Amino acid sequence: MLLGPATIVSVAYIDPGNFGSNIAAGSRYGLNLLWVVWVSGLLAILFQYLSGKIGIVSSRSVADIVSDTLSRNFRGIPYSIAKFMYFLTLLAIVIATDMAEFLGIVLGLSLLFDLSISVAMWVSVLDVLVLMIIADRRIGFETIIGSLVGVVGFSLIYELVIVRIDTIEILRSSFIPGPMDASALLLAISILGATVMPHAVLLHSYLASEKWGSGLKYDGLRRHMKETIVYLSIASIINASIQIMSYYAFYRNGYHDVNIDTIYLILQPLYGWSAATIFAIALIASGVSSSMVSVLAGQKVVESMWGKRLEAWKLRLVVRLFNMVPLAIAIHTGVKPLDVLVYSQAVLSLLLPAVIIPVAIISARSSIMGSLRNSPYMNIAAALGSIIILGLNMGYLLFGIV
Repeated sequence: MLLGPATIVSVAYIDPGNFGSNIAAGSRYGLNLLWVVWVSGLLAILFQYLSGKIGIVSSRSVADIVSDTLSRNFRGIPYSIAKFMYFLTLLAIVIATDMAEFLGIVLGLSLLFDLSISVAMWVSVLDVLVLMIIADRRIGFETIIGSLVGVVGFSLIYELVIVRIDTIEILRSSFIPGPMDASALLLAISILGATVMPHAVLLHSYLASEKWGSGLKYDGLRRHMKETIVYLSIASIINASIQIMSYYAFYRNGYHDVNIDTIYLILQPLYGWSAATIFAIALIASGVSSSMVSVLAGQKVVESMWGKRLEAWKLRLVVRLFNMVPLAIAIHTGVKPLDVLVYSQAVLSLLLPAVIIPVAIISARSSIMGSLRNSPYMNIAAALGSIIILGLNMGYLLFGIV
């Protein structure tokens, strides 16, 4: 079985942000936005592959390469400001990402054990303290992440079976875009940000450089390609199944404005106690696995910024406690949890160019790729992918905000 960096970053496709954006899309617009999931999945596979390849060939991360580039072109105070602003953007990405993961765990525990949101928040902190202890033991970490992804996958397969999907309808909607208004455009960039997650693109270069960068680069490149295609394709299918389940379970039954913290109550009378319970378990598994990965990404970014290794558990705990404050304020002031998930992923989409554009540029530079440079088609695909992402974001900024 292939276990490696792609196993870890695959959770970007099935984190609570994906649950939120796809449940909102499926319940409000049916399958009109299913094509966005598939396009986002292809873009994510492309940029995850390029990021990992950069890490293997250069033995360095994307963030470190960008930092060096800024150092060569902006010396003195301007360079310090440029570097600070870049890493501040990366930290904002990590914080926005972890907020969604944290909320997923909180909601899952609240639904499954009938806890108040406040109590569930404090219980949720334990996942970092207990599970992230093994983050530096890469094999065990990859195995746990892979297992949690499996839990989410099997849970959603069960949900799809009981809601009785129509395969022909799904295939048709996968290739025919539906009409889009301002609200649909927001959900489209939210799906994009929840899938092509900038922290996962960054993290892939770190993990690949650590695993294969110091030696066996050719073998590492072959394994990297296989892992990326296999795990991220499976994760894309799981991601799409969330929107499909939402359409058949909610939209088709007249529930067009569901909230993620009430889905449990909707599923139970329609499909039974098991459907509701399995959904809560999937949400917890999604939150725990993706939270472990997002905080690991935060650790790597901060280490790159300070230039020295930090005590992992302290940084992980700080990130988690830091996110408790804005999340608690949002929940207690009446903001819907589903809206928190949707808007946090939209923010990630808007910040995504800070990661994918450097990846596209670095991967095209022969000085980085050397004898293993990409084919022209790969570089063209990266450029077109960047344009698509920029186009969707600009479309929302120009026409979606009213």
